[in-house]
Amino acid sequence: MNFSSVEFLFYFLPAFLVVYVATGRSNAVLLAGSAVFYAWGELRNAWVLLASLLACHATGLALDRFPDRPVVRRRVMVLGVLFQLLLLAAFKYLGFLIHSLEALGLRIGLQIDDVPALPVGISFFTFHAISYLVDCYRGNTRVERSLFRLANYLLLFPHLLAGPIVRYAAIRRQLVRRHWTAARWRFGLELLVIGLAQKLLLANNLAVTVDAIYALDRNALSMGVAWLGAIGYAFQVYMDFSGYSHMALGLALLLGFSFPRNFNFPFRSLSVREFWRRWHISLATWLRDYVYLPLGGSRRGAPRTMVNTVLVFTLCGLWHGAGWTFVLWGAYNGLFIVLERLKLAEVTARWPTVVQQGYAWLVFVVGVAMFRAQDLAQAVDFYAAMAGLATTADHAPVLLRYLDGKALTVLLLAGCSMLPLREWIGGGHFVRPRFLVPRFAFLSLLLLLCAMTLAAGSHNPFLYFRF
Repeated sequence: MNFSSVEFLFYFLPAFLVVYVATGRSNAVLLAGSAVFYAWGELRNAWVLLASLLACHATGLALDRFPDRPVVRRRVMVLGVLFQLLLLAAFKYLGFLIHSLEALGLRIGLQIDDVPALPVGISFFTFHAISYLVDCYRGNTRVERSLFRLANYLLLFPHLLAGPIVRYAAIRRQLVRRHWTAARWRFGLELLVIGLAQKLLLANNLAVTVDAIYALDRNALSMGVAWLGAIGYAFQVYMDFSGYSHMALGLALLLGFSFPRNFNFPFRSLSVREFWRRWHISLATWLRDYVYLPLGGSRRGAPRTMVNTVLVFTLCGLWHGAGWTFVLWGAYNGLFIVLERLKLAEVTARWPTVVQQGYAWLVFVVGVAMFRAQDLAQAVDFYAAMAGLATTADHAPVLLRYLDGKALTVLLLAGCSMLPLREWIGGGHFVRPRFLVPRFAFLSLLLLLCAMTLAAGSHNPFLYFRF
């Protein structure tokens, strides 16, 4: 089940909210609803989530037993984290390993068919578990002795399948007592509708154009068509994932929780470093706190800092997907961060603001062309076409075949994410929002359009479900 489905919006969510509110926002109802939400479409792999939960709880209790034995606590923490990583590796990366070794002529006694199906959300619930264990070890949060309460944290359905990655310390008190007001409910509904519109009205329409372009034969790729595919996908992945994040934050508010924001208008960034402070914020901070800083961060000199940066971004790419295109995409972003640390940031800082913004956006667009490619060969073909080096056949489709009126309108609407919308329409103030009546009318229209789109049966899962 996903947030943009008829089953969730018109069956599960209304029924769940009625029971949830009628029972005084009971944690038992919350846990039962989250379990049903996950099992609805992922029952066969629900045992993986259960194994992660039980191991996480057992490791936390073991840490609590040895408060004055740091060596033992460290070993317990390492074993607990390794278990979570092994779960992730077995389901997500085993096939990638087998395929890579076979390409080198090596065999490990396993076939691709032996790889189990990837459980939905495994990249997120294992990272939640790891953050909890490391924070307990560091003393940043206390060990949760209640399996019931820890289960509510890990299974909480607004963040279960595709984030944001929420630290246990951030919502520990909310699991006991939640702050629920009419203003939060209103704002939660606003975020829910905005995220739904981003997904159904923008991301899905962009996907039609992008998928058609990436399905073309290499000889049919012209320079303009390749750039359209890359630009379209840049906006598609942003609208898709930021739409999911807005829906997750909105659902959390409806339940009485406050999640940290996951996007902060990344296309308004003036550098690649700033972009990654605004894009998928929960993952970026997770990698900083649990990978980059333990590696030494920037405390061990410039060469080590550069190595750490590229390594962390390479792991970030691998987390997104088990393939060399993802690995290289991560290293590509890490390389730009390193270049900006060395000298590039000083150069770009002298450019006009709009040029700086265009530079950061262009770096992202060029990178996601590889992120979207099925394999390295397709990535090379796209980059050759974008550089004007591809040999295009005479019968190749022209740009206007894909950039029709609908596609252009959707691109322009998605491009509004590069504008200072927050300054124009105001932020999400709970109590005194600006333009309340126009906002209500606009959101009602969006909701109607989304309902019509769902009625037509034209929706697809969120992109990050596959990661």
